[in-house]
Amino acid sequence: MPDNSRELSTFAQLVTQYRLRRGISQGQLAQATQLSRTYVYHLETGQRANPSPQVVQNIARVLELSTEDRLHFFEAYRQQTGQFVDVDQLESTLLDLGELAHLLVHNTSYPAHSLDHLWFLHSWNKAAIYLFETQEILGSAERLHLLGLVFDPDMRKRFHGWENLARRLVGDFLYNTRTLTHLAEYKALIKALREYPEYRRIASSVYGRSKPAPSFVFQIQHSELGRLTLRTATTVFTNLSTYSMVSYVPGDQQTLDIYRTHGWQPG
Repeated sequence: MPDNSRELSTFAQLVTQYRLRRGISQGQLAQATQLSRTYVYHLETGQRANPSPQVVQNIARVLELSTEDRLHFFEAYRQQTGQFVDVDQLESTLLDLGELAHLLVHNTSYPAHSLDHLWFLHSWNKAAIYLFETQEILGSAERLHLLGLVFDPDMRKRFHGWENLARRLVGDFLYNTRTLTHLAEYKALIKALREYPEYRRIASSVYGRSKPAPSFVFQIQHSELGRLTLRTATTVFTNLSTYSMVSYVPGDQQTLDIYRTHGWQPG
């Protein structure tokens, strides 16, 4: 049986070294990579000698390794296992998923937008921009967050039953981002959201521990179309990063008639 102790130690030590440099615990790394804490412990102590290339790529993504560090990390993995990791796959997959989400949104007849893994709005189609009357906001904001939009004092007046909608969205957000709390970007986002007093109030009483239902209904007041009842429909794309596409379909007959008038339905 070959002696892989030196190579194994190199890879295991790099996992620990890069994790500590990132400032996260084994448990946080496990959460972010959707591995068990025991699995991460075994990686760092050399008891898990043959992780898959996908696991190694995911660790490199979560630890935000530079190109040089990633190459070093992947080479240590190759020496230990004899398996190769595609150096370019991480960047190409992220780009492809983003482009895919953008393409699907703009080829959807219903009003739709895409979200990135932290719920920043990624792309809108014309129907969604008109439906939510966000022309001016999108023109002035560099990067818009879905909760920032919902908690905006001017926007919230347009939602009927705003409290229930806000609580639902905050709960869903906390659940869907529960493995990302170690990220500096997440911490900065939460700090920004807490500038809204209503977000602080609702987030303190909502527990994002239950898996959200795939769809829900809410109402919005449009300056020209009147009151619309909308049902959400979400498509999630998951690989090394996550994008979701949210489309809004009619929730009652009156809204269905409005959609038909505007051509917001499959041909």
